[in-house]
Amino acid sequence: MKNTIILILASLFVASSLSANDGWGSKQTSRTVGGALGGATIGGIIGHQHGKQKEGIIIGSVLGMIIGNKSGKGHDSRMEQQQWEQRQREMAHQERMRREEQQRIEQARQYRIQQTRQSSSTFGGSSTSSSDELTQARHRAEQREAELQREMEILRIQQERRIALEEYRQRELQAQQQLEKIRNGHSAY
Repeated sequence: MKNTIILILASLFVASSLSANDGWGSKQTSRTVGGALGGATIGGIIGHQHGKQKEGIIIGSVLGMIIGNKSGKGHDSRMEQQQWEQRQREMAHQERMRREEQQRIEQARQYRIQQTRQSSSTFGGSSTSSSDELTQARHRAEQREAELQREMEILRIQQERRIALEEYRQRELQAQQQLEKIRNGHSAY
């Protein structure tokens, strides 16, 4: 029985050392170890019923390790894929927001250039009629109000972008802290 326990412990040691060297994910490592322990238990029970407990423990632990390893590897792969897809979606969203912001800034810049040209031509000429002056003054006021609204929209978009960026940074920090907590919890085994 001592030899069987030593063999199981050696198998677990090999599995844990492989996980550190080959870059196994957390679920792959934990399920490999759990599968070995569960398989050894079940194999020992079945082997005991047939008078071959040691062989049952050995076979059960090996089969449990294999099944646990494959199950954990599949889970880790799915999680990595989901994280990669989430990062791609976030990057695409950030790129879209950046392009929209640049487009709005360019439109505002073009509008300012146009307004500057119009203002210089409007103020350069002389108007004889007071109704023309009133119309021009109203037109200039409306243009400035429209320009003000566009500038305020640009500021609003920039503020939203800063808020979204901070939110993504917080989410990244929380995820990193959870990963470290999980990894530190698994290293205790």
